[in-house]
Amino acid sequence: MIAETKFMSAYALAFSPDSKILAVGRLDGAVELWDPKTLTPTVTLRKPGKRYDGVLDLAFSRDGTLLAGADGRSTTLWNVTAREEPATLTDTEIDPVQVQSLAFHPYADVLACANMDATVNLWDTGTHQKLGTLIDPIGYTNSRQKSVESLAFSRDGTTIATSNMARKVRFWDISTGAIVSTIDGLELPVLELAYSPDGSLLAGGTASLRTRDGQVKLWSADSQKEVATLTVPYVTTPGESIPRKERIARYVNSVQFSPDGETVIGSVNGDPLIVRWDVATRKLVDVEDTRTYQDGAYHDTVHPMRISPDGTMIAAGLFRNVALWKLP
Repeated sequence: MIAETKFMSAYALAFSPDSKILAVGRLDGAVELWDPKTLTPTVTLRKPGKRYDGVLDLAFSRDGTLLAGADGRSTTLWNVTAREEPATLTDTEIDPVQVQSLAFHPYADVLACANMDATVNLWDTGTHQKLGTLIDPIGYTNSRQKSVESLAFSRDGTTIATSNMARKVRFWDISTGAIVSTIDGLELPVLELAYSPDGSLLAGGTASLRTRDGQVKLWSADSQKEVATLTVPYVTTPGESIPRKERIARYVNSVQFSPDGETVIGSVNGDPLIVRWDVATRKLVDVEDTRTYQDGAYHDTVHPMRISPDGTMIAAGLFRNVALWKLP
């Protein structure tokens, strides 16, 4: 571990494209910009006079000039250089819904926002106008089971992959808004998606059931066929063996590829771990145990996890800390 700093529960993290800024979304709705080399805050972004929900996701634009933050009922765009808020993106055509996940298009000025009402809104980040809405045919109820949990643009930007709590991964044609294909029949809901740097693989971090721990699934981006299932190892409390029935259910709630595409990394809630696998061999590379032990119990959880674009660091939001690790 490089360093660790005390923090009000970090719900979202994002590195700028040049890896010089770490944005941290807090439980109270503020967004802080940090220098990850020195772990010192440079500025706090907050809309004056507004009551915030917690920041659920953050994303930098491809050139690093814009930072998008989902804070419950809307998405805020910040000008990173000027530290100003150019726009708040709110869909006025529907009742306010929680924005779950954000992703910028790799080449165009487009921001995708995944919503809890089984939709994805596409926004023009220049005009701040809504370009369209992808509507998942699973339908919408007030249940979280209909939520679009995560989304990711393909490398060429022509397709967007989405996952929902109903155990489906969909692939959408951005130009038409149509569903191209669906990965169906999954045993576990997928909480986060990530494409490999070369665009050949899609990784999905899964939730858990009473009979199955969370996993990382790897699919071929072309065929959408599963190519591997990566199993989260079980790490016991030092000096203690815990029966399986007493283990906390574990969720792989963040998953990313290293910038060179050689490893896939997942953060695990329940047993708060950072786990790395070799993409080529599918074998376990490393496990970082982030638990804080007090009288045999641990009290940390892992919320978001992000890898710096230069491939040198992993940042993870723990219960009241943000920790950074140096990658080999």
